[in-house]
Amino acid sequence: MKYDYLMNTSSAIFFVCYIPELYANYKNKNANVYNMPEKVLMLVGSGFAFSFAYMNEDIALMSNYGPIVALDLIALLMRLYYVVHKDKEIAVPAPAPSEDLTVA
Repeated sequence: MKYDYLMNTSSAIFFVCYIPELYANYKNKNANVYNMPEKVLMLVGSGFAFSFAYMNEDIALMSNYGPIVALDLIALLMRLYYVVHKDKEIAVPAPAPSEDLTVA
């Protein structure tokens, strides 16, 4: 194709857009169920786009949509994991009180 650079640029921008979301989900370790339909729709849409590229045997499109499908799947699974494990907080033991409480 004559304008492959436009497609490659848009795929790179989409790829970069996922980095803050994945980092925030990992760092905060929380998500809510209300954002799940968005992730499902994004995965279905990118799956259809990748299927189109595969059926047309277009290597350029497959190489652009493949990573996006993978990122959509990772984002969905990460969000699903934190939604399911939201109520299971990690218990951190309180520090032991100091043994020497006397004033000299």
